[in-house]
Order: sequence, then C-alpha cells, then structure tokens
Amino acid sequence: MTAGELNSHIEDGTIDEVIRVAEARQCKVLSRIADDICARQGVRLVLLAGGSSSGKTTTASRICTQLMVDDRAAVRLSTDDYFVGDEDTPRNPDGSLDYEHIECVDIAALTADITALIRGDSILRRRFDFVNHQPVHPGDWFLLPPGGVLVLEGIHALNPRLTELIDDAVKYRIYISPQPSVELFLDLRPSAEDARLLRRLVRDNQFRKVSPANTILRWPSVIAGEKKWIEPFRGNADATFDSYLVYEMPVLKNYVGGLLERARKELGDTQQIVNLRRMLSVVMPVDPTMVPGDSILRETIGGSLLEY
Repeated sequence: MTAGELNSHIEDGTIDEVIRVAEARQCKVLSRIADDICARQGVRLVLLAGGSSSGKTTTASRICTQLMVDDRAAVRLSTDDYFVGDEDTPRNPDGSLDYEHIECVDIAALTADITALIRGDSILRRRFDFVNHQPVHPGDWFLLPPGGVLVLEGIHALNPRLTELIDDAVKYRIYISPQPSVELFLDLRPSAEDARLLRRLVRDNQFRKVSPANTILRWPSVIAGEKKWIEPFRGNADATFDSYLVYEMPVLKNYVGGLLERARKELGDTQQIVNLRRMLSVVMPVDPTMVPGDSILRETIGGSLLEY
C-alpha cells in the first residue's frame, strides 16, 4: 500500500476496514503458529525473540490465547523481568552500561524458574522496575498448569546460552520483526529499524521516563547489540512473525511529531530526525482510539486490554 492509498482510506472514512483486516491478518498467522506448536509432540517452552519494540510482549500474550483456543494451557514469562539491575549490568569499553548484553539477564534464576514451572512447581513472580532499573518481587506466586506451555519472550530468547540447561526437545522458537509495507515515496520505504525506533520513542516516553533525545542517542548501541546478540540466532527459529501494521505510522504520528521536535531542540537536525519527520509528513493522522485493545500498537501507546 502507498501513502496516498492509506491517506485516501483515512479521508473517506474506510480506515476502520484497513485496521480490521490488518489485525485479522496477524491473528490468522498467530493461529497457524499455535497450531504448529500443538502439532509438535512434547513442546513445553516457546521462545520468542526479536529486536527492541518489535511487539514481543503482546505477541507472546496473543500466542498464549491462540494456544488456549487449541485447548493448551499457556502462560507468558518475560526475560526483561530477570534483568540484574544497573549495579550488575555489564559495561561497554567506554564505561557506559551495556543493556543489550546477555549477562543483563540473571540466567541462573531464569533457568531455575523455567525448570520449576515445567516440573509443575510454583515460583515467586519477579518483575523489573524500568524507572529505577532494579528487580522487584511483588509477592505473588506463578504456576504453569499441568501440560501447559510456557511462552518466554525477550531479546535473548533464541540465544542457546539462555536456556542451555533445558532439553531442546521441549522448545519451539519464534523470531519477530516488523516489516514495513507502506511505500511513502518512490525512494523511501520505512525500514524495520525505522518502524521500531518510532515505536520505541513513544514507549520510552510513555512508560520508561526516557527523553526522546536519549532514546535516539541510545539507538545505535541498541542496534549494535541486536546484531551481536539476536541476529546470529534468528536462523534457528521454527517460525517468523511480521509484527508491522500498515496503519501504525498514522497512529504514531499523533505522538512522535512532538517527541521528534523535542529531540531536535537538543540534538539539532540529525539525519535520523530529518528522515523520520519526512516519513511522518506524508501520512495523515489516525485517531488512536480506533486501535483495538489487544493490538500490538497498544504495547507502545498504552491502553492495552492485555495484562503485561
């Protein structure tokens, strides 16, 4: 679809149909993945990995739903909740914190909890406070129903080191990434990195109290970390999932325009800011209230009906 066609749907009021079809298409793909998981004997652990802001959390929750449609109990667990906190986070050569490193995750604790859940034992739930950058324990207990499937999502989920002590026979691997399908100009179509950065700008501002300038400054290290820690293992995936929604840029325009202006005041007209502003300039905005409550976009803009 071109930007012109997308804008025509917005102008004539048929964008709601575009939204319904885009969401239904993703649901259909997730249903097929769930069917494939259930068709494989002995799968108890689904590993879902992808880059920052690829929609892992929502996708993991929706896979759980599709597994339950197939009469398989399923629960979601995030590797993010096993981050060790800034005091123990590895550092880059320049002394800055390396948030992309696999040792940001408490692998021993995660392995112990996965093993316990698959065995049928309950574990004390763990969370991570992204504002204060510290792990917390809310005090509630977590249990995987008998014969159920644990869906583990996180940037390192496909890295063999993360679950090397767990039998490969019980694993099913999924790689997720948004693959933009909107042609903005003859010479420009958003890349997967562009799509994820737009999402992350909104998410960081909404939920992690990170300024848009800092999000942009951190982005090169995020991409470098993904090339080191995710790309080498994506070929091991049993399934891939395109998390892009054709209508997402018009929705995100409501949020990102102001964020890019704030970043511009601090950083100037960097090439990245210029390119993102140019992309947004050719699409009309779509009212965020039109986004379904279980959409991947809700992970970015808030208001999701799903429990994170």
